[in-house]
Amino acid sequence: MKHLSIPLNFLFVNTLLSLPVYPHDEENEITPGDLYYAQKHIKQFLTLGDGSEGLIQNEDSLSTKIKEDQEFYGRQVTGNLDPGTIEVMTGPPCGFLDPAPYRLYPGKPRWNKSFVTYSVVNYVPQLSYFETELAIWKAVNIWQKVIPLTLVRVYNIEADIMISFEPRVHGDNFPFDGRGGTLAHAFSPGQGIGGNIHFDREEHWTLRRNGVNFFHVATHEFGHALGLAHSNYRSAVMYPTYSKRHSNLFSLSIDDVRGIQHLYGTIQMLKQESALQLMPDKCDPSMSFDAVTKANGDIFLFKNEYLWRKAQNAADAKISSIQDVWSDLPSNINAACEIPGEDIIYFFKGSKLWTYTNNKLNRRSSQSIYLFGFPTYVKKIDAAVFIPQTRKIIFFVGKMFWRHVFSLLLHSSI
Repeated sequence: MKHLSIPLNFLFVNTLLSLPVYPHDEENEITPGDLYYAQKHIKQFLTLGDGSEGLIQNEDSLSTKIKEDQEFYGRQVTGNLDPGTIEVMTGPPCGFLDPAPYRLYPGKPRWNKSFVTYSVVNYVPQLSYFETELAIWKAVNIWQKVIPLTLVRVYNIEADIMISFEPRVHGDNFPFDGRGGTLAHAFSPGQGIGGNIHFDREEHWTLRRNGVNFFHVATHEFGHALGLAHSNYRSAVMYPTYSKRHSNLFSLSIDDVRGIQHLYGTIQMLKQESALQLMPDKCDPSMSFDAVTKANGDIFLFKNEYLWRKAQNAADAKISSIQDVWSDLPSNINAACEIPGEDIIYFFKGSKLWTYTNNKLNRRSSQSIYLFGFPTYVKKIDAAVFIPQTRKIIFFVGKMFWRHVFSLLLHSSI
């Protein structure tokens, strides 16, 4: 890694502040603070990795770097600092940002064995031991579900992937910058430091919404540790900047899956109820879905053990395993129905139903659909929809339908 000298840092700041910016109004005014964080972003991430020093020495070279950043993030390429470019530059980034067109590291490094070990070196006070271990396990599981690679937790020995919380300077020539800056970084597969993951010890780590979600960041960094570089696919786990998401609705995008399967291949299993089924092809003209519902404002479409999630303002849908979003929910469900305002979702399969409140499964794992008053000849629900105006759930079974008045009393009994 090449470092800019102190005089060059000074030159860099003055060059940036003299760079023409995008015309703006008062509402979208670019402040001196915006310019500071933009220059910090470019200096830290866009002058690394090519073996040269003093790369940014004038307005032309700086404008070129801004164009690279704009192209990577899918913005209009102008070379000027417009408000949208400032926004993505000031978002909390992963520690290694390389705006190249590929999604794999040069040389395509990968783990050339069936079992890869990982170990947790230390912990932080914000998260308990069990919270940390569980979040890491969930991050590992998200990736290993789609590739024929097994990641094994080991203790008290040197592992392939060593995970640690580190201070600003921690001996790898990539120092952290304190709370609110770079969150973490990881090294691509290889010997020595290869595969290791470092988290900034000073960040406010959490598994909730009032800080930096450790599970989200860990999932991203494991992608690096397995061999993925960044993606310019905005809904991808490997997108370079961190954004807050609901922890239970976090999963790989199709771009993440394709990237990791390019390195390690796919899992081949029989299409049986108890086995992992092959990922559906959404472009197949004969494609049909098992169920569809809205949840937390997003649309979910279910097929086999997979689901597509279409966020309100997203142009594309993300595919993931059903159990990555709703643990303990079976595959091949027949119907699903959200009760908005109550944070309740019903899932139906055969004569059973599963009830999730705030995305958590109710105490008992499953109940009978006959709690809704169906006659015994009804063996499964084909579709269900909640009508807010009447507070009724409409159940469709073949050519018939039933109307049921939603009651929290029934819900509490489940």
